[in-house]
Amino acid sequence: MVAYRLDIKTGDLIDGKYTVINQIGSGSYGDVYRVNDVRGNEYALKLLRLWEVSSELHTSLVNKFEQEYKTGRLSSEYLIHSLDFGTVSGNPYLLMEYCQTGDLSNAIANDMSRLPHYAHDILEGLHVLHSEGKVHRDLKPENVLIRNNGKAALTDFGVVGEMDKSKRMSEVGWWKKRPKQVQGTPLYMAPEMAARTGGGVTYLPTVDIWSFGVMMYELLSGGSFPFGDIERIEDLPGYQEKAKNGKWDTDRLRSVACGSDWLYIIDRCLNPNYRERYQSALEVLHDMKPMIGNVSLNHTNEKLSRSTSISRLVITQGDNLGESYILDHYLKTQGRMLRVGRGSHNDIVLPESNSNYVSRNHFTLEKSMYGGFWIIRDGQWKKNERRWVTSTNGTYLNATPITQEGFKVFTGDIITAGEYKIKVE
Repeated sequence: MVAYRLDIKTGDLIDGKYTVINQIGSGSYGDVYRVNDVRGNEYALKLLRLWEVSSELHTSLVNKFEQEYKTGRLSSEYLIHSLDFGTVSGNPYLLMEYCQTGDLSNAIANDMSRLPHYAHDILEGLHVLHSEGKVHRDLKPENVLIRNNGKAALTDFGVVGEMDKSKRMSEVGWWKKRPKQVQGTPLYMAPEMAARTGGGVTYLPTVDIWSFGVMMYELLSGGSFPFGDIERIEDLPGYQEKAKNGKWDTDRLRSVACGSDWLYIIDRCLNPNYRERYQSALEVLHDMKPMIGNVSLNHTNEKLSRSTSISRLVITQGDNLGESYILDHYLKTQGRMLRVGRGSHNDIVLPESNSNYVSRNHFTLEKSMYGGFWIIRDGQWKKNERRWVTSTNGTYLNATPITQEGFKVFTGDIITAGEYKIKVE
């Protein structure tokens, strides 16, 4: 894949379809432009600066960019929609809705009373993502846009910026080159993400819950952060140490208008132990009912619609994005077990191009004797060693760690194995 340098200016035509009005944003790997089409409709166009990236990273980075596009195709008013995907001079771009109102920071500066309602919209957006087996991983005010109808919607689904984020955070050059991000990603990062320096941490929806708590604190306090304000890169380790120990500034929150109303919610969001945090966006929404008033929460029947009659697994995040596996097709004659993992001996193989977070023997799916349900177990039975081997980084079902004893699987469940999110249907 060859990508050529582009010097895009106002009035330039991109891919013969979109005329550049002006540049409205820039990130580690891409730029965002406001454009219009031949009918005069305005959009936001994100262009990946692939010419700046070493060639060995091209394939993986483009794959992640495509994942961002596909995530934006989910149907929800709480997500900014992707509308088109293409390339120009070898550099991929995606076309998105344009929100002229701006991001959440601007909206709150004009009317703080709307914060509970924006929080509701953000949580609804997270619920959609998590229900589809996706984790945002980069939630912050700049990634929440306000639609013309006043609703908040999530954007920038945390994929393009994920190329070895832990390394980028530690580079002084990165800090100085993009000062805007000093007040961005690292300060919203859950302790389990900050601790991941090549080890083995699996991203669960609870990392987004943490970021939501940090973001609410920031907006309520007028720009401060729960674990202290950072003026230089040397302050970051101290901030992260406080986050790891759960030592956040409750007094500052109590001192601001309506801050006490948020105390319990933010405290649960910022629990350093992800298992003791809110486990879902719906749990946060439930505790926010007194603040959001008569806003309808239409999720009461979701669990009732779950069934043990499952037929397939669908990759919703990971190298094999969109791949579907019909379970009965992979069962050996008269067999009841399916092995899933990185090794070629597995019935369903989960390859990884940029990491080794999926174990060779990650998890096992076992069909009940009479076929009425399936059980998922962490690890696999090693016949030659006559013992059960568990995965290195754990297997999770809807953010709950799975043991060798296992859990019954239902439609709509999300299995997490390393970087993979797998939806059960």
